[in-house]
Amino acid sequence: MADIRREAIVPTQFDEDAIEHDLERLPASAALALKALRRDIEQAGGLPLSQLKGCQAEGRDGTKLAGCVKTYIPWPNGRYGLVFIAIEHPIRPWALRAIAFGVRHHPRGSHALTVYQIADRRLRE
Repeated sequence: MADIRREAIVPTQFDEDAIEHDLERLPASAALALKALRRDIEQAGGLPLSQLKGCQAEGRDGTKLAGCVKTYIPWPNGRYGLVFIAIEHPIRPWALRAIAFGVRHHPRGSHALTVYQIADRRLRE
């Protein structure tokens, strides 16, 4: 018999105020992509562990996101990203809370903030 293992799912929550603020400056395509991800999260009870990547402790742009994780939307290499912090969970050992949503990387010369810069600012507030 084949060894079939269910993929680990990480409970996921959203800082609704922060994410709503982020959506205000993004195109409709971003909102649609996030809506699809949220539907998948709801159905699965969280995000698959395989769809999470560690953020750089210190990015080339000066961001400091040690201990944060991210996912790309749509997975695996979408234009948008979510940055998460670990939080307590009432039943599981831990969960994730999305604190920033936005474009992962802008074209050269753009002065718009990336999702990583937004997350960095929120962590320092």
